[in-house]
Amino acid sequence: MTTKRYLMINVAEEACRNGYEAVLRDLITIPEVQSIERLDGIFDFMVQVECPAAVGYAAADDVLAKGWVKRLQVLQVEPNEPSEPSEIMTPTVLELAKRA
Repeated sequence: MTTKRYLMINVAEEACRNGYEAVLRDLITIPEVQSIERLDGIFDFMVQVECPAAVGYAAADDVLAKGWVKRLQVLQVEPNEPSEPSEIMTPTVLELAKRA
């Protein structure tokens, strides 16, 4: 089973000077990286990685080992396979609107 992990990355000031060129070059070499999004605010990038659940946080460890990482936070871990529906389902907004 594979999982998706969303890594929030804050880049060190030295790596920002060249337009994040080295950062992007390093990130695309990590095979588990699926997407890279530039952010404004506390974090500079959100990176989606996909890896087997047994590997755990190996991709996050690979990113954290880079010299330009100031801070890294794993935002969410979710399985790629759909889960079995529970017997107790919460109504959707659309269902609630139809009831009203």
